[in-house]
Amino acid sequence: MLKTGEFSSIYFEKAISLLRDVCPIPSPSLNEKKRVEFILSYLRSEGITSAFEDDANNVIIPYNDTGDNELDVFAAHIDVVFPDTSPLPFKEEGDFIHSPGCGDDTASFVAILMYAIHFLKKEPKTERGILFVCNASEEGLGNLKGTRKLFDTYGKRIRSFTTFDECLGAGIVNTAVGSERYLIKVKTEGGHSFKDFGKRNAIAILSEIITRLYKQNVPQMGKTTYNVGTISGGTSVNTIAEYAECTYEFRATSRKDLEEMHSSFESIINSFSSENDASISYENIGIRPCGNEVDISWMEDIAESLMKDYGLSTERRASSTDANIPLSLGIPAICIGIVEMHGQHTREEYMRISNYKTGLDLGYDYIKRITGSK
Repeated sequence: MLKTGEFSSIYFEKAISLLRDVCPIPSPSLNEKKRVEFILSYLRSEGITSAFEDDANNVIIPYNDTGDNELDVFAAHIDVVFPDTSPLPFKEEGDFIHSPGCGDDTASFVAILMYAIHFLKKEPKTERGILFVCNASEEGLGNLKGTRKLFDTYGKRIRSFTTFDECLGAGIVNTAVGSERYLIKVKTEGGHSFKDFGKRNAIAILSEIITRLYKQNVPQMGKTTYNVGTISGGTSVNTIAEYAECTYEFRATSRKDLEEMHSSFESIINSFSSENDASISYENIGIRPCGNEVDISWMEDIAESLMKDYGLSTERRASSTDANIPLSLGIPAICIGIVEMHGQHTREEYMRISNYKTGLDLGYDYIKRITGSK
């Protein structure tokens, strides 16, 4: 196996070249097909024929998978937060790549491809099987669909799960932030703003609901947040709105807090339904589970040791990532970052090229230690 720092000397230029090709390919959550096709074509050009796409649009590259042995999984998501279906902008300038989603999480799944190519060509001995996964639908309303499918398929065979996400140097994500997301709808009779003045206005009622949501008492067992992200409705300035809707989410690091927020949400909606002759309804559009109690200390120890060696922060953090799914199932999982990025979830996102060498080496050394590769 390669010594510390050697991986990037072989694969850095190859990874950057691939980034130039893949960053512009649009890949909104639940619509990642273009990137999937590109990835599979690229792997075939590298002589990798064992990779395949499952029915959730994950690209899975197995190594030493006998069909019944334990598996260590290393993943990064291929979707971006933006809905674009036309090519994404890309600019390389000095030590930076500018492109929406370049760091979150494009450069990480490019690293996954480099690791998979290396293992499949060099064939090191490992204590267990490995799945290198470029997974779909992590962002937004993708609702972790790709990772859910992965665990539906492989279940308890998976011994450990690591997602490469977040930012290089941002520490270790060891706590899953759970969330529930809803679409709230209000319907009224509506009418003309002058002739029918006094009839119930869907926008006004929805505004009252939002105000009530923002005045609710928040549980304090862990960190709990809530947010109204979008709002729309109405017809024109001189029309009493007959329809309005908004999207609402709440997040918590504690399962109990999440349950309390759910009860509070239902109570508020039900109280408005009883107070108004308008039609008020909601539908769930996404659930991300909190984690169960599971021993991940051995994974944290490996990550911490390496991060100290690389002079990086070992801070523990909470976040919502693909690791939510295995942690909720009691399977050890963490998230670490291998890309220095800025402006995540904005169209001005950029990543530092030179520090990508450190990230590639860190990820490779971490995989070696988790898998016991020789």
